[in-house]
Amino acid sequence: MKNILAIGKSGAVPWLLAAVLCAAAWESAFGQEAQKKPPPHKLRVVVVGAHCDDPESGAGGLIVSLTRAGHEVIVAYTVCFRDDRKCFGQPEAQVRQKEAEAACKIMGATAKFFPYACEKLVADEATVKAVSSWLDRVRPDIVVTHWPLDTHPNHHVTSSIVWQCYRQQGGWNLYFFEVETGLQSLGFRPELYLEIGAARATKEQACFCHKSQDPIVFWRIHDQMHRDRGRECGVEYAEAYVLVQAKPGCPLLPVQFLSKRRP
Repeated sequence: MKNILAIGKSGAVPWLLAAVLCAAAWESAFGQEAQKKPPPHKLRVVVVGAHCDDPESGAGGLIVSLTRAGHEVIVAYTVCFRDDRKCFGQPEAQVRQKEAEAACKIMGATAKFFPYACEKLVADEATVKAVSSWLDRVRPDIVVTHWPLDTHPNHHVTSSIVWQCYRQQGGWNLYFFEVETGLQSLGFRPELYLEIGAARATKEQACFCHKSQDPIVFWRIHDQMHRDRGRECGVEYAEAYVLVQAKPGCPLLPVQFLSKRRP
């Protein structure tokens, strides 16, 4: 007891406390630096949507989660205009591409635009070859696109194009996302749920870049979907996905997916 009191009187206890605090501060700083480091294996993910706003509304939470983790995401749009149509007095293609580029910048992704008009997009041999050749050059680890059963022809055709590329190439895993389920995506039965609470505000900001598309309306639909999917997996907000199959030797999406809760 005398030794302990002596230590206290000599000022050793305050010194020990200071040492502990310094160690805690160092550990905190080290942890922050560790978070800034890139992932052990940086993946390249391509998200292919039909229109400028489809990838944002259907998979924006995933895109933000991936880029924040240090992975590369390329967002490809198969169509962004109708012949001779204008938005705000400007050619539709110019307006929608600017909106998409702004959205991708917010999400930390890179935009890619294919030169097809909405009314002329078909999954013919030439189009599949063009998209396939681009994917060959990009060499993605993973591709994410529309669920194929969809009331919008551009969504359905885009999914078909990517599916044919997948069948021909086979060097990457393929996932499907949903858009405006019940109105557009039909029969979507997700297996994988992604909690997007931390990414939701950024996703919303990206969606609202698409001023030409009345974002208040489509955001309201998708945010209700977030809540519905969240209830299914036990969180507040979630996106849902379907994996075609886990190919041996091909990476899976590097996120923590949740499963559907049992009734």
